[in-house]
Amino acid sequence: MIAPPSCPICSQLVPAEGAAKSRTFPFCSERCRQVDLLRWSKGEYRIVEPLDPQRVEEEPLNPDESV
Repeated sequence: MIAPPSCPICSQLVPAEGAAKSRTFPFCSERCRQVDLLRWSKGEYRIVEPLDPQRVEEEPLNPDESV
């Protein structure tokens, strides 16, 4: 059985019925949606893994293109 979706901010269960039509999905409320936006704007979400320049050069920009 698949677990019901939960809000990434407060972990409250998000109602499954009508979730696709919801303005706030995947959040449970407009408040949690705004909290997430604020965190993005303040730079609280970031990639913590350092980038390896050699690896970046080896990987194609478009993964659909074959080398």
